[in-house]
Amino acid sequence: MISTPRDRALFALIYHYGLRVEEATLLTLEDVDLKNLHIRIHRLKHGVSSQKPLWRHNAKLLRSYLRVRIDAGRWLFTGRQGPLKKRQIQTLFTGYAKKAGIKGHSVHGLRHSIAVHLLEAGQGIEYVADHLGHKNIQNTRIYAQITTSLRQEVFAKLERHP
Repeated sequence: MISTPRDRALFALIYHYGLRVEEATLLTLEDVDLKNLHIRIHRLKHGVSSQKPLWRHNAKLLRSYLRVRIDAGRWLFTGRQGPLKKRQIQTLFTGYAKKAGIKGHSVHGLRHSIAVHLLEAGQGIEYVADHLGHKNIQNTRIYAQITTSLRQEVFAKLERHP
Protein backbone atom coordinates (compact mmCIF):
# COMPACT_ATOMS: atom_id res chain seq x y z
CA MET A 1 0.00 0.00 0.00
CA ILE A 2 1.29 3.44 -0.91
CA SER A 3 1.63 5.27 2.36
CA THR A 4 1.71 9.01 1.67
CA PRO A 5 -0.71 11.36 -0.11
CA ARG A 6 2.17 12.64 -2.27
CA ASP A 7 3.12 9.18 -3.47
CA ARG A 8 -0.49 8.14 -4.11
CA ALA A 9 -1.02 11.25 -6.26
CA LEU A 10 2.35 10.86 -7.98
CA PHE A 11 1.93 7.24 -9.03
CA ALA A 12 -1.73 7.72 -9.98
CA LEU A 13 -0.74 10.52 -12.37
CA ILE A 14 2.17 8.51 -13.78
CA TYR A 15 -0.18 5.60 -14.50
CA HIS A 16 -3.30 7.44 -15.65
CA TYR A 17 -1.45 9.80 -18.00
CA GLY A 18 1.27 7.37 -19.07
CA LEU A 19 3.98 9.70 -17.82
CA ARG A 20 7.66 8.98 -18.07
CA VAL A 21 9.36 9.51 -14.71
CA GLU A 22 11.10 12.65 -15.95
CA GLU A 23 7.76 14.03 -17.17
CA ALA A 24 6.41 13.67 -13.63
CA THR A 25 9.36 15.70 -12.32
CA LEU A 26 8.46 18.52 -14.74
CA LEU A 27 4.95 19.05 -13.33
CA THR A 28 4.43 22.38 -11.59
CA LEU A 29 1.64 23.79 -9.48
CA GLU A 30 0.64 25.91 -12.50
CA ASP A 31 0.09 22.77 -14.58
CA VAL A 32 -2.76 21.61 -12.37
CA ASP A 33 -6.15 23.33 -12.51
CA LEU A 34 -8.24 21.72 -9.77
CA LYS A 35 -11.14 24.12 -10.32
CA ASN A 36 -11.63 23.32 -14.02
CA LEU A 37 -10.21 19.79 -13.78
CA HIS A 38 -7.35 20.10 -16.27
CA ILE A 39 -3.69 19.16 -16.21
CA ARG A 40 -0.91 20.25 -18.55
CA ILE A 41 1.39 17.39 -19.50
CA HIS A 42 4.89 18.24 -20.77
CA ARG A 43 6.08 15.38 -22.95
CA LEU A 44 9.72 14.51 -23.55
CA LYS A 45 11.42 12.64 -26.42
CA HIS A 46 9.85 14.96 -29.00
CA GLY A 47 6.38 14.12 -27.70
CA VAL A 48 3.35 16.37 -27.96
CA SER A 49 2.68 18.39 -24.81
CA SER A 50 -0.99 19.06 -24.17
CA GLN A 51 -3.73 19.91 -21.74
CA LYS A 52 -5.73 16.89 -20.61
CA PRO A 53 -8.85 16.49 -18.48
CA LEU A 54 -7.96 15.84 -14.86
CA TRP A 55 -9.84 12.80 -13.65
CA ARG A 56 -11.87 13.45 -10.49
CA HIS A 57 -10.07 10.65 -8.66
CA ASN A 58 -6.71 12.26 -9.44
CA ALA A 59 -8.04 15.68 -8.39
CA LYS A 60 -9.09 14.18 -5.06
CA LEU A 61 -5.64 12.63 -4.57
CA LEU A 62 -3.95 15.93 -5.49
CA ARG A 63 -6.11 17.91 -3.06
CA SER A 64 -5.19 15.50 -0.25
CA TYR A 65 -1.52 15.84 -1.12
CA LEU A 66 -1.55 19.64 -1.49
CA ARG A 67 -2.99 20.01 2.03
CA VAL A 68 0.20 18.46 3.46
CA ARG A 69 2.70 19.39 0.72
CA ILE A 70 6.12 20.62 1.77
CA ASP A 71 6.51 23.98 0.07
CA ALA A 72 9.39 23.84 -2.38
CA GLY A 73 8.43 26.50 -4.87
CA ARG A 74 6.68 25.89 -8.13
CA TRP A 75 7.25 22.12 -8.47
CA LEU A 76 4.25 19.86 -7.86
CA PHE A 77 5.99 16.86 -6.33
CA THR A 78 8.45 17.82 -3.64
CA GLY A 79 10.49 16.32 -0.87
CA ARG A 80 12.44 17.75 2.04
CA GLN A 81 15.15 19.11 -0.24
CA GLY A 82 13.16 20.50 -3.16
CA PRO A 83 11.49 18.87 -6.16
CA LEU A 84 11.57 15.08 -6.42
CA LYS A 85 14.21 13.79 -8.78
CA LYS A 86 13.93 10.90 -11.24
CA ARG A 87 16.05 8.58 -9.08
CA GLN A 88 14.01 9.36 -5.95
CA ILE A 89 10.78 8.41 -7.75
CA GLN A 90 12.33 5.19 -9.04
CA THR A 91 13.51 4.31 -5.52
CA LEU A 92 10.05 5.01 -4.07
CA PHE A 93 8.46 2.74 -6.68
CA THR A 94 10.95 -0.03 -6.02
CA GLY A 95 10.20 0.18 -2.30
CA TYR A 96 6.44 -0.02 -2.79
CA ALA A 97 6.80 -2.86 -5.30
CA LYS A 98 8.96 -4.80 -2.84
CA LYS A 99 6.38 -4.31 -0.06
CA ALA A 100 3.69 -5.59 -2.43
CA GLY A 101 5.77 -8.62 -3.36
CA ILE A 102 6.22 -7.48 -6.97
CA LYS A 103 9.61 -8.11 -8.55
CA GLY A 104 11.16 -7.14 -11.85
CA HIS A 105 9.06 -4.04 -12.56
CA SER A 106 9.95 -0.38 -12.91
CA VAL A 107 8.01 2.86 -12.83
CA HIS A 108 8.12 2.91 -16.64
CA GLY A 109 6.01 -0.23 -16.53
CA LEU A 110 3.08 1.97 -15.47
CA ARG A 111 3.30 3.76 -18.82
CA HIS A 112 3.22 0.44 -20.64
CA SER A 113 0.34 -0.74 -18.43
CA ILE A 114 -1.99 2.17 -19.20
CA ALA A 115 -1.28 1.77 -22.93
CA VAL A 116 -2.17 -1.93 -22.85
CA HIS A 117 -5.17 -1.33 -20.58
CA LEU A 118 -6.55 1.30 -22.96
CA LEU A 119 -6.13 -1.02 -25.94
CA GLU A 120 -7.74 -3.92 -24.07
CA ALA A 121 -10.64 -1.59 -23.17
CA GLY A 122 -11.26 -1.09 -26.87
CA GLN A 123 -9.56 2.25 -27.46
CA GLY A 124 -7.93 2.64 -30.86
CA ILE A 125 -4.21 2.91 -31.40
CA GLU A 126 -4.69 6.57 -32.42
CA TYR A 127 -6.21 7.39 -29.03
CA VAL A 128 -3.40 5.61 -27.21
CA ALA A 129 -0.81 7.47 -29.30
CA ASP A 130 -2.43 10.79 -28.38
CA HIS A 131 -2.72 9.79 -24.72
CA LEU A 132 0.98 8.95 -24.52
CA GLY A 133 1.99 12.06 -26.48
CA HIS A 134 3.44 10.16 -29.42
CA LYS A 135 3.88 12.19 -32.60
CA ASN A 136 4.51 9.06 -34.64
CA ILE A 137 1.99 6.25 -34.30
CA GLN A 138 4.76 3.74 -35.04
CA ASN A 139 6.06 4.44 -31.53
CA THR A 140 2.72 3.27 -30.16
CA ARG A 141 2.56 0.00 -32.08
CA ILE A 142 4.77 -1.73 -29.50
CA TYR A 143 1.81 -1.62 -27.11
CA ALA A 144 -0.57 -3.13 -29.66
CA GLN A 145 0.83 -6.64 -29.33
CA ILE A 146 -1.96 -9.14 -29.07
CA THR A 147 -2.44 -10.16 -25.45
CA THR A 148 -3.71 -13.57 -24.42
CA SER A 149 -6.90 -12.16 -22.90
CA LEU A 150 -7.64 -10.07 -25.99
CA ARG A 151 -6.95 -13.03 -28.27
CA GLN A 152 -9.35 -15.21 -26.25
CA GLU A 153 -12.02 -12.50 -26.29
CA VAL A 154 -11.81 -12.07 -30.07
CA PHE A 155 -11.86 -15.83 -30.60
CA ALA A 156 -14.95 -16.17 -28.36
CA LYS A 157 -16.76 -13.47 -30.40
CA LEU A 158 -15.86 -15.20 -33.66
CA GLU A 159 -16.95 -18.54 -32.27
CA ARG A 160 -20.37 -17.13 -31.29
CA HIS A 161 -20.82 -15.51 -34.71
CA PRO A 162 -18.94 -17.61 -37.28
